[in-house]
Amino acid sequence: MQRRKLRNLEVSVLGLGCMGMSFGYGETKDEKEMITLIHRAKDLGIDFFDTAEVYGPFINEELVGKAIKSFRNEVVLATKFGVRIEGAKQIVDSTLNKIRESLEGSLKRLQTDCIDLYYQHRVDTNVPVEEVANLMGQFYKEGKIKAWG
Repeated sequence: MQRRKLRNLEVSVLGLGCMGMSFGYGETKDEKEMITLIHRAKDLGIDFFDTAEVYGPFINEELVGKAIKSFRNEVVLATKFGVRIEGAKQIVDSTLNKIRESLEGSLKRLQTDCIDLYYQHRVDTNVPVEEVANLMGQFYKEGKIKAWG
């Protein structure tokens, strides 16, 4: 499998976007089948897995966390922040308290102590990008993320 550099991360040229496994494309798929699919992807050399708290919401991160638990240190894990759920509505929200709440929730659901790539799902025009960047720097210093975008 070819590799690509994403700043300080190196990933397989193919990544696996996991959204459709539990959200967005028809009915929810069978969890065991999706875990098998993630394991097969890893066996084939794919080591970049992407999810988000809003997928489900939350259940996609739980699925991915469960699937990669036995080989967590061998893969690059990406998840996103910046959207919250209110009823059936998705609301763009990158307030600093919400971002921290999102990160802590994602770490728990993904069964990890660090997210390799943490990125903003949607830009919140009500929150200055400098404030978001500063918070990402804090998360990096705390060892909770390796990269952000």
